Amino acid sequence: MAVQRARADQATPIPGVVRRNTASIAMVQAVVGAGMQLVPALGALQVIGFLGSATFAGITTAMMALARILTAYHIGRLTDRHGRKLGLYLGLWLSLVGALLVGVATQIGAFMLFCAGVLLFGVGVGAVQQMRVAAADMYPPARRGEGISLIMMGSLFGSLISPLVVSLGERLARLWGLNEIALAWLLVPLLLVPLFWVTYNIRPDPKEIGQRLDSYYPQESLQTQQTSTAQDNRAVRSSAILTATVTQGQMVMLMTMTALALKGLGCTLPQISFSVALHAFGMFAFSYVFGRLTDAIGRKPTALLGLAIGGTGSLLVGLGDAYWVITAGTFLVGLGWSAAFLSANTMLADVTPTDLRGRATGTLEQWSSAAGMVLPILGGLIVEYSSLHTLGFVGVAIMLLPVAALLAVREGGPGTYTR
Repeated sequence: MAVQRARADQATPIPGVVRRNTASIAMVQAVVGAGMQLVPALGALQVIGFLGSATFAGITTAMMALARILTAYHIGRLTDRHGRKLGLYLGLWLSLVGALLVGVATQIGAFMLFCAGVLLFGVGVGAVQQMRVAAADMYPPARRGEGISLIMMGSLFGSLISPLVVSLGERLARLWGLNEIALAWLLVPLLLVPLFWVTYNIRPDPKEIGQRLDSYYPQESLQTQQTSTAQDNRAVRSSAILTATVTQGQMVMLMTMTALALKGLGCTLPQISFSVALHAFGMFAFSYVFGRLTDAIGRKPTALLGLAIGGTGSLLVGLGDAYWVITAGTFLVGLGWSAAFLSANTMLADVTPTDLRGRATGTLEQWSSAAGMVLPILGGLIVEYSSLHTLGFVGVAIMLLPVAALLAVREGGPGTYTR
């Protein structure tokens, strides 16, 4: 019965207003994501330039995560009260100012200004990416994974834009006698300005659609079969948050340190940027496939598949000594993140009402960002005092942590949880 209901809902036409809103939010995610890719590609190199040591190479990613830990829940609560567009506007402003500060600080060699810029940029990017909750608002339960995947697909285009920004910054820096990394960051605000108009045209607010979902899908029964008790709901939420936390932390740790390792192999900035872009391609290019898989076979099996893929990628990073082997490993790490993180977000939305969904997503962001803050620092210490090989094997072990919790979840059908 659950499978038949899922198939029926997947055949339901998506209203034009939902498609337009989805495309607009995906566009915002894409451009902001292009700026975000500069952090794993260039952040560790910037810190080494400031401090002269690789010991704290992961501090840029850690500061980005700290910013999200401090603000994610509050942004979620704000958008639960005032709508998802407010979160997008706030994210765009902070991303723009933060990128400017990072670029200027890199050019003049001001480390404290650099830190301030990274923190602001982290809050901004987090606010924008957190608005994937809008897809959960606008899509019916049995197409929720698909809806979230379409928003996440926007970041794929960001991964394609980022290498172009780095290459353009490198060329202009030679002409103007400026720092090439600084100039790459200073190009980001130029990309962000048009997005304020794109956000303005998102109407109605996705939260309003979520509150009146039956009027947008009148031909379908939107009654979601949830777990039997509040205790069961908490178990599903905790499993989803644990899965997202582990997957995010492992992915950020490996990506941050891999950029540093590639620099040690003598790779150029465009090569490093391409490797990061390929990693991001794995993260987002197959989002739609995993979204449909989440809706077809369930959130739990898709999450377990993602953990297995991510662990395999980490193993390749640990065993690799060449550019393409390490790059292939980071691609698989991104691919595993895509499946597991998307499934976890969908699972969380399944058991959370629209009016509380922003806060629930904010809580997930807090925990996953905490892992994204701690594990890169741990990764820097491992690489400094051991090797990239050790880091790869640690990444495999990390991916095993949520398996038991996921296996304990009883998912009778996609998005349907039973005692």
